[in-house]
Amino acid sequence: MSQKQARFCHLCGDRLQSKYLVYSNGLAVCERCEGSVPHCSQCQIPSRQLTMVRGTQVCPDCLQKLPICACCREPVLGNYYIIGDSPLKYCETCVKTRPRCDICRAPLDAQGKVFQGRSTTYRCASCFSTAVTTSGEAQQLYRATSELLAQKLDLRPAHLPVLHLVERTTLMELHKEAAGLIETVTALGAEQQHLLGFFRRVDDDWQIYIEQVLPRALFQAVAAHELAHAWQATHAPATQSPEVVEGFAEWVAYSILLTLGEQRAAARLTRRDDLYGRGLQHFIALERSQGRPGVLQHAAR
Repeated sequence: MSQKQARFCHLCGDRLQSKYLVYSNGLAVCERCEGSVPHCSQCQIPSRQLTMVRGTQVCPDCLQKLPICACCREPVLGNYYIIGDSPLKYCETCVKTRPRCDICRAPLDAQGKVFQGRSTTYRCASCFSTAVTTSGEAQQLYRATSELLAQKLDLRPAHLPVLHLVERTTLMELHKEAAGLIETVTALGAEQQHLLGFFRRVDDDWQIYIEQVLPRALFQAVAAHELAHAWQATHAPATQSPEVVEGFAEWVAYSILLTLGEQRAAARLTRRDDLYGRGLQHFIALERSQGRPGVLQHAAR
């Protein structure tokens, strides 16, 4: 702020005396108003049009510039959170105090869904809007995914495993039994789709388990990943490294996501830096150099 010549105070209308203040926005304020009129908590400029936001007062100009929390719909003061590759912004209160979606990890608003069972399942309104909610819908989508694998990738398991929709607790127990996982219930996120499904073969009994209430595209990606394991059961040697086994299954899921037009979800898989992500990158590079037939030949060795 600086001292300048002016005629009237912009807040009270009185003629200015020898000393007054002019703010960066051109507002001229007399000494009395400077001391008595509340100031905006953001720009520190006095105003008679302040709005209470989260316990503090904000002027109209600053209020217009503040980001809005996608969960509580309140303006965000200070830092905000962006989750994953979503452009939506969330306030600290919602991120730290509200239940989080098990898929995208966004905090739940009033439209979010909570399902009680052996464990509690959380879905935000966005993820639930395309969720597979019935057994009939799941079976139809499962068969459609199997047909896509045959048409687009020439991938045909010897048997189509029986599909089961289960809670996450059941899935984690299956993974723990197979791989020694310690956690039985955990927040995973859509990028960890390999933990949202499970393929099990006992002789001629082939089963695929997929978490219930998954968004449609994610359901198909998980189904594709597990059907790839079903294909490997009779086409690939048991001595393959985990990176090859899981990398190929991730490549199948990645390819199906691209076929479905889900480029952002497919790109999300490529940004991982673990066994699944490194395996996926290996098969993407192989596809570029040898094409899809070369990928299948390598996966069968």
